[in-house]
Amino acid sequence: MRLRIIILALIAVGMASGTVFLAQDWLQAQRDALNAQLAARQVEEGPEVEVLVAAENLPRGTFVKESNLRWQAWPEDGVSDQYIVRENGRAESDMVFEDLIGAVVRNGLNVGEPITDGRLVRPGDRGFLAAVLSPGHRAISVPVSATAGVAGFVFPGDRVDLILTHEIQRAGESVTRRASETLLHDVRVLAVDQSVDDQNGAPPRVAKTATFEVTPKQAEIITVALQIGWLSLALRSLGVEQDAPKVV
Repeated sequence: MRLRIIILALIAVGMASGTVFLAQDWLQAQRDALNAQLAARQVEEGPEVEVLVAAENLPRGTFVKESNLRWQAWPEDGVSDQYIVRENGRAESDMVFEDLIGAVVRNGLNVGEPITDGRLVRPGDRGFLAAVLSPGHRAISVPVSATAGVAGFVFPGDRVDLILTHEIQRAGESVTRRASETLLHDVRVLAVDQSVDDQNGAPPRVAKTATFEVTPKQAEIITVALQIGWLSLALRSLGVEQDAPKVV
């Protein structure tokens, strides 16, 4: 009789334990399903308030590109009037990125910092060139033609080589010869006076002047070269070149 009671007690304990385990598994499955639904809803709806921030560290003088910017969720009580904001996936203007591309970082931005007008300067704004120039460098402008300016495909932030073409006339010869040589390598383009009106269908106005960032010595070389002949631009690749020539 006593053995029977012990066996029944053990069976009851085993059934109770099994019931507890089954209940725990069921509750965990319900929690997982609920969490999955909440996560899917958040991805579907997106954050209510997002702020435009730097997608990477942007040092002073950096030309802003679309890849430098991204939207980031932001607490509503921490949003400043100076921030560029979008709510429920919609910004105040559909041209947010287009309006900022080509601007220059006035003061360095760290990744995740909000973009504000006070941190950027746009072409035509007062102090634009001063913000673009690296310490110890100068800005110098050079006249270019449609062909010398790579048919309008050179833009601020690009890097070019400057090629000097000049005439040579040897003593005793009546024929004038022309020669070309690369004057400077890897020069940074600061500005070009080129514009395209894509609203009214007007044809592009090809640049007649290009402005470069150079050292004081390079500025002297360019000034003398302009008296000797004329300069052409050779656009450089964005990729890193092996055994690149040393800058003069």
